[in-house]
Amino acid sequence: MALIAIDGRKYLDFGIGTYIQELAKALSSLHPPHEFILYAMPSDVNTISLPDGWRLIVADYPKYSLSEIAFFGFRAKRKGVAVFHEPHYTLPLGVSDISVVTIHDIIHLRFPGIFSRAQRVYARSMIWHSLKHSRIVSVDSQFTKKDILRTFPINPDKISVVHLGVGDQFQPMRDSGTVQDFKLRFGVVRPFILYVGNVKPHKGLDVLLNAFARIRKSVDLDLVTIGGTVEDSEPLKTLSRELNIRGYLKELGRVKGKDLVAAYNAAEVLVMPSRYEGFGLPALEAMACGTPAVVTNAGSLPEVMGDAALVVDVGNERELADRILLLLRDSSLRREQIEKGRKRCKEFTWAKTAAQTLRMYEQVINQ
Repeated sequence: MALIAIDGRKYLDFGIGTYIQELAKALSSLHPPHEFILYAMPSDVNTISLPDGWRLIVADYPKYSLSEIAFFGFRAKRKGVAVFHEPHYTLPLGVSDISVVTIHDIIHLRFPGIFSRAQRVYARSMIWHSLKHSRIVSVDSQFTKKDILRTFPINPDKISVVHLGVGDQFQPMRDSGTVQDFKLRFGVVRPFILYVGNVKPHKGLDVLLNAFARIRKSVDLDLVTIGGTVEDSEPLKTLSRELNIRGYLKELGRVKGKDLVAAYNAAEVLVMPSRYEGFGLPALEAMACGTPAVVTNAGSLPEVMGDAALVVDVGNERELADRILLLLRDSSLRREQIEKGRKRCKEFTWAKTAAQTLRMYEQVINQ
């Protein structure tokens, strides 16, 4: 029996937090012959739900701090940890020979204008450190692997592609009352297009706003956003006013659990207008709920979606509007895409993610 530790200090984050939570649950369901530790921030301890048999250990090292780099890894090593899984690119010192690192994307290097100089320098140096000093690097897609190999002189055999999964909770809701309750509580009256994600420039929300303004000329519907809000971005706030669509934006903020599932179920279409993606989980989650998706041809999206989503060129607001309208008006195409989406989602499970991750852990143990 080996002792395996996962850095869970981003357990409550919107993206990486989902990865940690789902991976832990799926690993537990495999009943591996190992002992597991989840490290957590003190503020998160009472919120975390651990799988049976797992231990929670407080690690009071703030993310992106000097203390996490200098002390965290050595502390884990003294604990007798045989595998240290860092689910972000911030691998601490002291665990190089026992580490698995997950790098979801290298957005800091592809869209430098989004980040400060200090953030860019930190990200590049830490990504390179993690690539160079970890035993195994896990990435979410072939796209991210190729993106890394274009940027850093690293042995490709060191990088394993492990796709993410779709949680079992994402499925069509047979109880229409749950969906209606969601609409009432959040004040969503009209049919709506759904966007799930943050509002950083690489997400392409500006393109979606322009496309939505075109659609509004012929169809009475809203645009619902979950995650970031237009109010968080001055350029997007200005654009929405110029397009005269503020009254049709419903910004729900961070929505989780059954409300997120209900939002996917209630939406007419899920849209990912991204300029860059390391995976594209919201589109898969929506399709698992029976909602068709329109995505761009950016990053990993064509790889992950296959033909299950309608794909448009990055930045093409006219094409984006046309494809959304097509799904709204063509019931035959809509049914076809829903069926394709349902089948595609079955290829991405957290059980598969966990099984591949466990093989990496055991590879480290055997080395």
